Amino acid sequence: MIVLTNFNEFNLSSELLSSIADMGFSTASEIQVKTIPDLLEGKDLIGQAQTGTGKTAAFAIPCIEKIDKSLNTTQALILCPTRELVVQVAGEFKKLTKDQKDISVLAIYGGQDIGIQLKALKKGVQIVVGTPGRIMDHMRRSTLKLNKLSYLVFDEADQMLDMGFREDMETILQETPKERQTVMFSATIPKDLMLLMKKFQNNPVHINTIGKNAQSKQIDQFYYHINNASKLSALKRLLAFHKINSALIFCNTKLKVDELSKELADAKYSTAALHGDIDQRKRDRVMQEFRQGRVQLLIATDVAARGIDINDLEAVINYDLPRFDQDYVHRIGRTGRAGKAGLALSLVTGRESEHINRIARKTNMKIDSAEVPSAIDLEKVNFENIKHQIQSAKFNRKKDLFKYQTLVNELEIFEYSGEELAAVLLKSMLDQFEAKAEQEISFEPEKSSRTRKSFSSANKQKNFKNHKRSNQASKFKRQKTQRVGV
Repeated sequence: MIVLTNFNEFNLSSELLSSIADMGFSTASEIQVKTIPDLLEGKDLIGQAQTGTGKTAAFAIPCIEKIDKSLNTTQALILCPTRELVVQVAGEFKKLTKDQKDISVLAIYGGQDIGIQLKALKKGVQIVVGTPGRIMDHMRRSTLKLNKLSYLVFDEADQMLDMGFREDMETILQETPKERQTVMFSATIPKDLMLLMKKFQNNPVHINTIGKNAQSKQIDQFYYHINNASKLSALKRLLAFHKINSALIFCNTKLKVDELSKELADAKYSTAALHGDIDQRKRDRVMQEFRQGRVQLLIATDVAARGIDINDLEAVINYDLPRFDQDYVHRIGRTGRAGKAGLALSLVTGRESEHINRIARKTNMKIDSAEVPSAIDLEKVNFENIKHQIQSAKFNRKKDLFKYQTLVNELEIFEYSGEELAAVLLKSMLDQFEAKAEQEISFEPEKSSRTRKSFSSANKQKNFKNHKRSNQASKFKRQKTQRVGV
């Protein structure tokens, strides 16, 4: 068990300690305890940690502490796979340096006015946070000079490889000073990434806070093996059953994101879509609305959702199962953060049940099979919620209920007794829930392709025998039939 460490024990500057305190932190997280001392000593490092564990501060705090304030040149470069993550990481750096006006931080990413970036770079920036593509652009223009770079960080390095940034990563590594300190943080360490780091790092320390079981233990994970036609109904029933008010729902294509977003909006859910065809201004607005709770369900592709950091996300739902095992890890890592409970639900059709079981084996995760709640199950849950609301309600019986007792007396014209009237109101409340119109839905999965194949083979054999018996008089036809049977 990791022993919590006070930030004072790291011998940090008073300005940095003040900023950390203002951010509401007093003790370091596990990844911070295990990495900050090595990073302060200048060691190269590979850190494995789930999102929401404080890894940004783990590499930002040593970086800030090592900046030479007398040099107005770029000394630290932090690379992130997406512009969303760039903005978040740069924001963390700015919070940590708010009491150190002589340390400058700049976010560089595509979709932003390059003129603003050029002006800031010309003035001089000590810490640059950017996406590989835009960083390479400035390197080609010679507007970003890295000859004085001493601290290089790859954040979410495995995602950079997935997005095709390997060549850019290698070019940046080759064109920066060899004596730099090179740091890599990643949830997973695929073979290609390990080979790349082995080539460019100097005897790195490997810190793994995920352990053999990569599962974030506070995330409950379930999959539902259903037929493809019932996916939308299953999704709506699960949203109602689990009372989900904030969820990130993944689809594998932009078209499916748009379709599902519209279908859920038509069903009166508050939704927004996020994929590569949506411009940056709209993406920023969608994310702001989602964080503020004005959007309940965010439907997105993997690429669009990379780098998204959302606090208090109740659930991640795989409407489409991801094609790659590590994408599953990245997806569900956005819920159950910072010790909070999370929920990951996956809709599985056909032989995808084999795929989800393989993901569980390869990632050492516990993903339980479950059945979509029936309409009766949903009614029971809703009834219990109503009971709880009544039991937990706090009011003065004589004062607060007088107005409503008067209204009840007015309803006597309907000739209901008090008990019957309560039952009518309870039925009215329960009837508002989604499952009412979907009582007869079957979620049973289709028969597997193997079953269909064997059934087809049996029919073919039966047809062959009938055909053979009806054509005994013709030698030619009999021979032809025998060839078909073979």
